[in-house]
Amino acid sequence: MLTGGCAIPSAGMEGSDRQSIALEQEDLIQEVYKANAKTVVVLVASAPYAINWTQQSVPAIIHMSHNSQEEGTAIADVLFGDYNPAGRLVETWPKSIDQLPPMMDYNIRHGRTYMYAKEAPLYPFGFGLSYTKFQYANLRTSSPALIAGGKITISVDVTNTGARDGDEVVEFYVRHLGSKVDRPARELKGFGRVNIPRGQTRTISAPLKAESLAYWDDSQNGFVVEPESVEILAGASSADIRLRKTITVGQ
Repeated sequence: MLTGGCAIPSAGMEGSDRQSIALEQEDLIQEVYKANAKTVVVLVASAPYAINWTQQSVPAIIHMSHNSQEEGTAIADVLFGDYNPAGRLVETWPKSIDQLPPMMDYNIRHGRTYMYAKEAPLYPFGFGLSYTKFQYANLRTSSPALIAGGKITISVDVTNTGARDGDEVVEFYVRHLGSKVDRPARELKGFGRVNIPRGQTRTISAPLKAESLAYWDDSQNGFVVEPESVEILAGASSADIRLRKTITVGQ
């Protein structure tokens, strides 16, 4: 294990936590922007950065993780419009490190992840843009009730209302409305990515099992699916919820 610290505060490695999530090169971005307001920032990073000024000022940002020898090709394809991006963030990007609990606090209920965050982030979990637009309609379930041990299917119709073909990633979340225990503000339970030609509509579906709604009950020494109402949420990110529907969960 490496035990030495990183020279750059925002960098991290095995045995050395990141001391900052600010992007040290943001000063350089500001100088480039002064010279040319039509600036595109390409951020290649495997961890979140608090690029607040860049988000507010720069007209376009492309984020991608490290992709070895085809990295430059992928960036060029997006920059020149040969590929319509549809990637989604798998992490919540805070506005500052002050939005996070102390590093040694491992209880996510104290404000970590999209499930328990106490403030609006810079970029929410599941966020991602495209060169086209999508409209959601007709959120439905195969049954209005979900019994313990059972399964239902969640479906929503998505229309490409923009001028280009593109992929949309529909995210299905749940929110517990009557749980006896502390539950997340919302929790991802399924997603679907589909290519939709411009002007056309596609249906995206995902299964929802009752067991995925269970919580651990110490008194019963097992997982329990409690009878309650659960809200189904369909959206383009954890913060961009387009449709809602309530179902009944029973034993």
